[in-house]
Amino acid sequence: MKVTGSGPISSQTPRRPAAAGGDFSVASGPGQARAAGPAMATTGVASVAALLALQEDDSPAARRRKALKRGSGLLDRLEAVKLALLDGGDGSVALSALSRLAAEGRQGDPDPALQDVLDHIETRAAVELAKARTRRAA
Repeated sequence: MKVTGSGPISSQTPRRPAAAGGDFSVASGPGQARAAGPAMATTGVASVAALLALQEDDSPAARRRKALKRGSGLLDRLEAVKLALLDGGDGSVALSALSRLAAEGRQGDPDPALQDVLDHIETRAAVELAKARTRRAA
């Protein structure tokens, strides 16, 4: 085929007329054919929460990563409380962040050594929160 200018594009293969739906059949075996039924209605889209639950990784390694991240976050908040108190402030911003993180539930981890360390960190966080409550009450 030779391009000769900017005229209309034409193909050299003849076009077939479009099929008139309803007569379509699929062969299910040699010499057998069955008629196609009407299209099935699609089901509703699942909720976002269900999709996120399916994507959540609940393996032991993922639980360990989450536990380490939570413990590290608690230690960071405790450090912020310590620095705020050393600077002479009341540390209310750091304490509120610490209380939010401490209130989150901890998932079980099969590693007893990690559980022990997290227990100590959570105990220290609870002590600091209790001390802050008594300072406010006084």
